[in-house]
Formats: sequence, C-alpha cells, structure tokens
Amino acid sequence: MPCILSREEVFKISSKVKTFHNYAFLSTVYACGLRISEALAIQVSDIDKTRMMLHAHRGKGAKDRFVPLPEQTLVLLRRYWVTLTHKNPVFIFPAIGRGHNMGATAKTPMTLDSV
Repeated sequence: MPCILSREEVFKISSKVKTFHNYAFLSTVYACGLRISEALAIQVSDIDKTRMMLHAHRGKGAKDRFVPLPEQTLVLLRRYWVTLTHKNPVFIFPAIGRGHNMGATAKTPMTLDSV
C-alpha cells in the first residue's frame, strides 16, 4: 500500500525546502499529482488558466494527459513567475545554471538531479 502523508506531514516537509524555485516545483508536483518527469517538462503554454487545467507531457507510457490545476497552485506559479528573474519564455522550471543566471536563455528544463 502506498504511504499517504497527512497535511501536517506535507507542511512539515515543504517548510524545509530552502529555495522558492524548489518550493514552487515540489508544490506543483504534489498539488497536481504529477510525476517528476512531467513537472520538469511543464511549459508556459501548458497552463490553461481558463479551464484550470495543466497539460502534462510524456507521462507513464509516454502519454500526455490533462490534470486539474488548483487555484492556489496557479497563484503560486504566478508569484513564482513574477518574483524570479529567469522569465524563460518556454519553460516554467528551466535549467538555471550554477550561477542561477542562465534561466532566461535555457533551452532545456531543470534536470532531475537538481530536484
């Protein structure tokens, strides 16, 4: 049986995340029920704020799917976009580089290792 975390456990874990970049990423994964690979591939164009859906690419079996996008997660992603300097036109979570200055021009999403 899978382990289901309580709200308190989720809040306790998320309070330990040090960077807003990683907090936004992990919160999006949890809130939308995404696989890590799906979350890494999220693009700006995948967010449908009208229908409150998120287009998840290349999931299990290399299939795409649409998942509900909670209002709080959309607010978090907007705050993340506004407060960060990367403003990548393609990726929500781009590879930002060691100096955290490559995000705006990144051609790839952040790697699994950086998560």
